Amino acid sequence: MKVKLLCIPAFLLFISHHAFAQSTRIGLFNIKELSTEKLKQVDENGVGQNQQLHAAASIIKEINPDILVINEIDHDYDAADSLIFTINAQRFKKSYLRDSEYKYIFAAPCNTGLLSGFDLNNDGLTATQENLGTREYGDDCYGWGMYPGQYAMAVLSKKPILFNGVRTFQKFLWKNLPGNHLPNEFYSDEEKEILRLSSKSHWDVPVLIGADTLHLLLSHPTPPVFDGPEDRNGRRNFDEIRFWKLYLDGSMALIDDAGNHGGLQRDASFAIVGDLNAAPNNEIAYDDRTAIAQVLTHNLVQESGAYMTSDGAREGMTTGTPDFFEQATTEFRKGMKRRIDYILPASNITMKQGGVYWPEEKKNPALFERAMQASDHRMVWLDLEFGK
Repeated sequence: MKVKLLCIPAFLLFISHHAFAQSTRIGLFNIKELSTEKLKQVDENGVGQNQQLHAAASIIKEINPDILVINEIDHDYDAADSLIFTINAQRFKKSYLRDSEYKYIFAAPCNTGLLSGFDLNNDGLTATQENLGTREYGDDCYGWGMYPGQYAMAVLSKKPILFNGVRTFQKFLWKNLPGNHLPNEFYSDEEKEILRLSSKSHWDVPVLIGADTLHLLLSHPTPPVFDGPEDRNGRRNFDEIRFWKLYLDGSMALIDDAGNHGGLQRDASFAIVGDLNAAPNNEIAYDDRTAIAQVLTHNLVQESGAYMTSDGAREGMTTGTPDFFEQATTEFRKGMKRRIDYILPASNITMKQGGVYWPEEKKNPALFERAMQASDHRMVWLDLEFGK
């Protein structure tokens, strides 16, 4: 009697394994100056014509995250229907991620390029619409941008976004953050009454993953440079990250744009995601710690750095302590590699694997060039499982 062996194709085994594992891939990509102008460069069939964005899209398709967070995507206030906050994310999906399954999209207004009405950099000029498109204009906005909506954020998800549960903190005042480091001598009393903490915004975007809810805690703090001895941008960066510490602590001093007080529930699952413009090996900033240490050492947060490394970051660098250059996500100048893009999950979530899309130049020159063309940041991702 012959026994027939059941032969299951390898790809079905792969699908079956991942179906039971139920891991969810979170991706973060700061796509340099993903502007409305670039997104409108399409042919008669609606296919995008910008080569930088094609490079970025090809990387996204390769990594294939279930949830994609984009930094530096314009918020288009001039769209025919200004209430369609997701218009640019939809353009990117339609023209570049053409076969993607991102059914759910979230975006909301940010502070970039919105005039404050004050001379916030104390240069003697209070910018108006006549200064639109200049550095002087950006320096007097709630968040730096040479026009309204520059450098904003968006979320594209294959998993349902719980829109009714979203909280935004775009208008939360800097002076109302407990223990803030506002440079009081630099700003007038009138300016302190209107200064917003977020250079873009702070969002809590809940996403339904099976029976679990993952709170995406999203922000893109200002770079801690481009200021003077008052260190207004360094202080703001520190406090924009401090916001998340207080949010995890459940601080009732935090007030969202709908007027609701308080932070995250203690047992909630979350991931802090964004270009935080703060490296672990930065110098001590305030309160005897670096800016990013405020969340990296929080008892509810897992440090994911060991999961997110690349051969490109290692190339030409000394790895391991004290700088861990293999975890870098940017190289703004040759040899100046820094880790500033983060996905930091809650301690009640299991990290499975992750990475940084940064191929080694010597081994994969074509892929290296694609990464360089796409952005000055590298895409990062992390696979998570719930029920740890």
